[in-house]
Amino acid sequence: MIIDSLVHVTANGRWFQTDLDASPEALLRQMDEAGVEKAVVTALAGHVTNDFVLSVSNRYAGRLIAGASFDPTISFSPEEAVRDFRNQLHDAPFAVLKLHPRLNRYDPLDPRCLAILREAATWAKPPAIWIDTLFYYRGASLRKPVVEAIHRIVSEFPALTFALLHAGGSWALQVAEAVRDCPNAFLDLSFTLKRYYGSSLWTDLRYLVKTFDRRLLFGSDFPEAPICEAVRLFGELTAGTDPEKVANVAGRNLERLLFGRP
Repeated sequence: MIIDSLVHVTANGRWFQTDLDASPEALLRQMDEAGVEKAVVTALAGHVTNDFVLSVSNRYAGRLIAGASFDPTISFSPEEAVRDFRNQLHDAPFAVLKLHPRLNRYDPLDPRCLAILREAATWAKPPAIWIDTLFYYRGASLRKPVVEAIHRIVSEFPALTFALLHAGGSWALQVAEAVRDCPNAFLDLSFTLKRYYGSSLWTDLRYLVKTFDRRLLFGSDFPEAPICEAVRLFGELTAGTDPEKVANVAGRNLERLLFGRP
């Protein structure tokens, strides 16, 4: 079974200032063509609403898993961020919460971000945290380098499960080493497969599939990457690898993470 860890859809089918088709119909068509059974579709705070993602996921129940999004920095203080977060998402029917520091332009170690993670960790059934790890943006001033920031977050909140979206980009191998002792952290390969194809990082990713397979997740980042292309690249990356390890990355790990399956 293949489960895509990260896809997006929009209400009008447009994807920012591109000609990519981000409609739900295009998503389901590409999933069918690529043989992808399920996908996690996430909202994007300030761009794609939680209500829209939930309605699409309900429409295609059994195929799509709903992920909410929240921008903690629209609040003025950690206390206000926690209040807004709780009001919007406590007991909401989302399996996943996506945080996007780059798109919403904040440091992941901002006290408001840490405050909502601390709040989520107290919930009886907290959502899994999908966090974009490509932290840098124009004008960014990060408190810690990428790998150190990731390590601090996953270490500080052991009650939360994290999917580190895009695996830290060019730092994927270092991120894997940093979180190796943190069983609550998984590396998501979406976008990274396409962006770094042919680079030295590709060798690192092949190594991780063979040695870190229980902690990796396949993803496409649709519509940024066509799902068929992501599946093809994943097949190339894993060629000659133990089929059990490939199956872990392709879908079993995400089943365990979201559904508690053995």
